[in-house]
Amino acid sequence: MRDPDKAEKICTVFSVFFLCLGIISRAVIYARSQDLWLDEALLWDSLKPLIGGFDISELALRFLPLLAGIATLLLAYIFARKEFGGRFACIFLFLLVCSDSLLFYSVNFSLYGLEALLIVLCLCVWSYSKRDTKDLIALITLTSIFCVITNYKEHEAGYWFNINSAAGPIHGIAILVIWFNDFFIQMLGRHFIDFHYFVFGPFVWINALVFVLTLGFGSFFLYKEKKYLLLSVFIPVVTLILLYLLKILPLGMPYNDFMRVMRNWSQMQVVGSKYLVFIMPLIFIPVALCIHKVFLKVRNHFLIGILVIFAFLALSSNAIRMHKGIGAPESSEILLRINENATSKSLVYADSASRPIFEYYMSRSPLRDNPNLNYFYVKKDGYMYLNDNFIGKYYGLPDELFDVMKNFKTENAFFFFSFGDFSSVGESNIVVEYVQKNYAGKSRGFQSKHAGAAWVKF
Repeated sequence: MRDPDKAEKICTVFSVFFLCLGIISRAVIYARSQDLWLDEALLWDSLKPLIGGFDISELALRFLPLLAGIATLLLAYIFARKEFGGRFACIFLFLLVCSDSLLFYSVNFSLYGLEALLIVLCLCVWSYSKRDTKDLIALITLTSIFCVITNYKEHEAGYWFNINSAAGPIHGIAILVIWFNDFFIQMLGRHFIDFHYFVFGPFVWINALVFVLTLGFGSFFLYKEKKYLLLSVFIPVVTLILLYLLKILPLGMPYNDFMRVMRNWSQMQVVGSKYLVFIMPLIFIPVALCIHKVFLKVRNHFLIGILVIFAFLALSSNAIRMHKGIGAPESSEILLRINENATSKSLVYADSASRPIFEYYMSRSPLRDNPNLNYFYVKKDGYMYLNDNFIGKYYGLPDELFDVMKNFKTENAFFFFSFGDFSSVGESNIVVEYVQKNYAGKSRGFQSKHAGAAWVKF
């Protein structure tokens, strides 16, 4: 016989396990305190006027996202248990804890994890208030608009795909298919359960297909039970489409990125879907409901067996991420190498994409106290600056960079790059090729994970 009370207790025990696992994995990755990603340095650069001249460590910058990530799990469980009961809440928490994206952005200095918290907070506020359907729709809609506008970057030519600039309807549909593949296969299929053999193997689409099927059936179940909640689940997508159709925000994907994705279809990385992290707690609602309806309406001994499997999957996916950390570019290691090789009249060049991360580590490393080092950079507007003083226009030719160095009478030049930006990679390749061609025997390179430097002696 089924014992509902015992089943609730079983699910509560496993929920505590999932919650503890989520908190521990976030704390372990946070404690490792790896170097900042390029996006993190860009956010720090934009907030620097508010922070002032304080020396802010990586741990300090990532502390608020850490709290937001933990709070997301807690509030999500509270909402799910209130709305659907302990069994559903257990599965919902399992999905959130297994999400590699939510875990990554809980220990990453960015707004994406905070946006996911906002969505869950809206669900909780509504669930414990007067439960007016209009209030829920208004809360989710306003939060979605806020997240979309926050993530929109005009200088990157829009959001994800740009049908207006497509070369005909077929090209436009192809871009839409790329986005679908990117989000559902890479973001959800790859991150849903992060096994190495399942992630990088040829069968990752099976994982995504299972997710899409459970999303479809779960949406049907949710329509039968709580239509208003189903509507809220898809509000962010509808909001995005409306902003696009009303021409408030173009959904852009640069043509170069489109061609790069087409050439590397089987090995593509997530292109822009990090901006959709905030909808994941919503998307997981129908998925969890489907699993709850299909797998958890069983006797208690079968229920324990299923939850043990889920616990193993969650433990495995979190262990892999704890092992990988956040894949830091190790920029500080490169800058220490630069400092060791610097002599009098050394000059460091950081391209426009790498400048924020260079300034961050230069401000809190031995380079700060090295009187020999000067640096120059190019801003997004194309103007060159030497130690923050304007020195001229940059037209994208390596000769211009070397002219600055020669005029400065530098003895050693260093080109610092962090490979987290497509334009940065292109610029670094041009400079490295120029150095190899014109300074053979007078140069060498340093490289770590996602960062590097070219050294030239004049």
